[in-house]
Amino acid sequence: MKYTNQVIFIILLIFIVYAIGTDYKSIYSKTISFIQSKSGLTNGIKDKMNDAVNSVNNVSTANNNIDSTKNEIIPGALVVPNNYLTSNIKSIKLTKEKVIEITNRQRAQNGNLPPLKENSKLDFSAEKKLQDMFVKGYFEHVSPDGVGVADLGTEVGYEYIIIGENLALGNFKDDQALVDAWMASPGHRANILNNKYTDIGVSVGKGTYKGDSIWMAVQHFALPKSACPNIDGVLRGIIDIEQKNIKQMEMELSSRKASIDSGAIREGATTGNQINDYNVLVSEYNKLILDIKNKTNDYNTQVRDFNTCVSSVN
Repeated sequence: MKYTNQVIFIILLIFIVYAIGTDYKSIYSKTISFIQSKSGLTNGIKDKMNDAVNSVNNVSTANNNIDSTKNEIIPGALVVPNNYLTSNIKSIKLTKEKVIEITNRQRAQNGNLPPLKENSKLDFSAEKKLQDMFVKGYFEHVSPDGVGVADLGTEVGYEYIIIGENLALGNFKDDQALVDAWMASPGHRANILNNKYTDIGVSVGKGTYKGDSIWMAVQHFALPKSACPNIDGVLRGIIDIEQKNIKQMEMELSSRKASIDSGAIREGATTGNQINDYNVLVSEYNKLILDIKNKTNDYNTQVRDFNTCVSSVN
């Protein structure tokens, strides 16, 4: 009798354990189904996550490195009529201030164009060009080292959309004669009257060229990058950080799901508690996905607006 009671007890205990285990598995299955229905995650959780990550990885890149061959305007050689020149080099006194003033007067008289604003960085790039030509003994838009006006603009820290250059070589009577010589040359005139430019820098000076004492002049024209809508670099950095966070959360979710599937105790938490923690993390993950999608859309809109602006100028 005693033996029979022990057998019955053991059978009953096995039945209870089985019943609890079966019910617990059912609870887990139903919980996972609920999480999936609310979060949009399926059994192929990693594939779904990758889809989400890929959707926010599509961050546009602005045309920040503008092709200088398309945005650099350099006219051909300047042919100077003799009536603009003087043989009395001691009487010459050219100044950047007067050259800019007369240049703007020409813009006003030819199409009522707005005046160009003097920019210190463009003054610097023009001065670098002037000194380079005297030191290396050349008179060209591109130096023997292959440096052009676009390179000079970059060297002095001027961020441009378009940039142009006028050069002059000769002992001009005065500032008016210098600008008149440029205006008499179609390519140089086009630079002076280009309605896309807003900034100007000028350098004039006397030096030795091919054994002769002579004056050179440099005009640098440009439209700054700031003329087009701004692209928020900080926003791009935040997007990059959040993309990394998404990948880390993806790995964490996959690890937690594997632990739940195995029924193992994780950091002292039962399967039921793990499921609750998993559900909370899924909610955070989905919020981050939505946030980064919105940020990405904002950033890409900025990029499109900037590139549209650049295209309209060229």
